[in-house]
Amino acid sequence: MLVSSRSCLPRITSVPACVMIFFFGFHVRELDCAQFRVLGPDHPITAIMGEDVVLPCHLSPRLNAENMEVRWFRSRFSVYVHLYHSGQDHYSSQMPEYQERTEFLKEGISIGNVSLRIFRTRLSDEGQYQCLIKDGNFYEEATVELKVAVSGSSPFLSVEDYQDGGIRVGCRATGWYPKPEMLWRDFQGQQLPSFAQSDSQDQNGFFEVERSIIIQRNAKRNVSCSIRNTRLPQEKDSTIYISDAIFPKDSPWMAALFATLAACFVSLVVFSLFILRLRAQHTAELEKRDAKIRERDMEIEKHTAELLLITLDVDTAHPQLILSAGVRRGDTRQAMPDNPERYDTYHCVLGQEGFVSGRCFWEVDVGTEEGGVWAMGVAKESMKRKGWINPAPQDGILALFHCGGKYWALTSPDHTALVLTQMPRRIRVYLDFEGQKVAFFNADSQDLLFTFPLAPLSGERIRPWFRVGPIAQLNLKSPPSPPRVPSAEEPLLPSCFPLQSLRMGGGAPRTPESRT
Repeated sequence: MLVSSRSCLPRITSVPACVMIFFFGFHVRELDCAQFRVLGPDHPITAIMGEDVVLPCHLSPRLNAENMEVRWFRSRFSVYVHLYHSGQDHYSSQMPEYQERTEFLKEGISIGNVSLRIFRTRLSDEGQYQCLIKDGNFYEEATVELKVAVSGSSPFLSVEDYQDGGIRVGCRATGWYPKPEMLWRDFQGQQLPSFAQSDSQDQNGFFEVERSIIIQRNAKRNVSCSIRNTRLPQEKDSTIYISDAIFPKDSPWMAALFATLAACFVSLVVFSLFILRLRAQHTAELEKRDAKIRERDMEIEKHTAELLLITLDVDTAHPQLILSAGVRRGDTRQAMPDNPERYDTYHCVLGQEGFVSGRCFWEVDVGTEEGGVWAMGVAKESMKRKGWINPAPQDGILALFHCGGKYWALTSPDHTALVLTQMPRRIRVYLDFEGQKVAFFNADSQDLLFTFPLAPLSGERIRPWFRVGPIAQLNLKSPPSPPRVPSAEEPLLPSCFPLQSLRMGGGAPRTPESRT
């Protein structure tokens, strides 16, 4: 269960004024918003495909939510799974795959129950859902994870062939999700080792699993194959009995055949080892060449771009954000002036540095917390700061988004899911005006995560942009100290390099010798 924490601006009340209004019969609406938390289950909800499922969510304390806005959504805020406000359900921007498949349960809304029912569950419904409740300017959200399970066919047993003096028996089952556990057991229920196994997944996402064992002569040949769904208390099994009559009988020609096959096998192994050795030598040469190419490319990049220390602009930070060597979200809203450049709804902050040309990059430590929700990238300086914003290229933002251990590029109209071979702990944001692109890298492995064209932000001053949700914390990486220059002249810097203070919140500029 993930619970975010937000606070409203402090209210100012006047007892004499309230008394006067009471006597004159006027009704004064509260100027502040109620304080509450949004709670979901502390464990994933499991649904059987094709059946209905309820995603639980409620207020704490259990306030009446009839006049609040309740929004269920996944990765995109604007395109929702279900929306309730002003006492009615709204479907104008509902995700197409959920149309006529959702029901907001209003029976318990007066006691803070805002659960959602999904009809006829599909495999594509699996994932994380955000339950957001908004009352005036105050809002809270919680994360609910849904897992889908399917129990497929019963195990199908088949006698395959003779092998190693015994009989190979196969067990196959189809139509399961997620990948099930398949076990062989003897007549006493003891587990037997599998000889071979094969797993595959069809285009609809269902798994087919197969396991084989070898049954020897004079052994207890009454064996069973069982299959179990790891998410449901369900298990299916099948049993087979092998008669002595079908076991192969020993003969002289079989011994000669086995000797011939063994000689052929040894020759094949020697030939295969020779081929593998040649291939290994060729692979080593290719890796050596690729290493030289990567070394050359890194040397070129080293001379054309410089690692920057980004300074977070406190005048743009949402009042609930806490800035230090990085940024995280606090539990309370700080008293800060509501200046025009400050974000007041989205938990965002900009970097002080603004860029119009050249090449540069900065790095951010993101850790490995799967529950963290955050986004980072670049934004045009004139982007919207007040109210709800849509983090997309057409609104001046090019960024990556992380939620629940999964990554998306915030493309439009749909977000692009990233398939990663390694979860990044440190992300590099590379801004290249000459190449007209913004690229994101895993700074440890140098793997490219995604590249945006810079065209949607052209003609604008560009600044680093960060959004921090529940649990997450982003830490800005410091560049190494530049070498001292014995000459009295100031060394040349890339055009991206900020000629201003690198301390949090601004301050007097530093000389090149004092930068860290």
